[in-house]
Amino acid sequence: MPVEDPLVIDLLARESDGRFLLVMVEPRPWDGSDARLQQLQDKVNAYLAYALDGQLAREYPDAGLAGLTLLLRCIEPPDAMVRGLVPPLRAALRPLGMHFEVQVEGERERWRDPDEAAS
Repeated sequence: MPVEDPLVIDLLARESDGRFLLVMVEPRPWDGSDARLQQLQDKVNAYLAYALDGQLAREYPDAGLAGLTLLLRCIEPPDAMVRGLVPPLRAALRPLGMHFEVQVEGERERWRDPDEAAS
């Protein structure tokens, strides 16, 4: 299910260390559009509501917010519009003990924004 459907949790997974991942899947190439960015923001907001409103904890009692990662899986590195969303989103999640990460299909390591690494 692509990012365009905010009403669906694409995937819930567990890391080997026990932390939970809420995975968003974007199988389409990035197109730089405002509409695509809005779809991603809507999906992120829906995932946050799922976690913060307690539904995640009701369904998975051992899932806490601390260490929870929202993971965006995509087929190519994020475009400039998506890259602009990542730092403020990470900053907003940090006080909650939550994380936002990007995984590009076919890459072993999670994506790191070159602009963030340079700062």
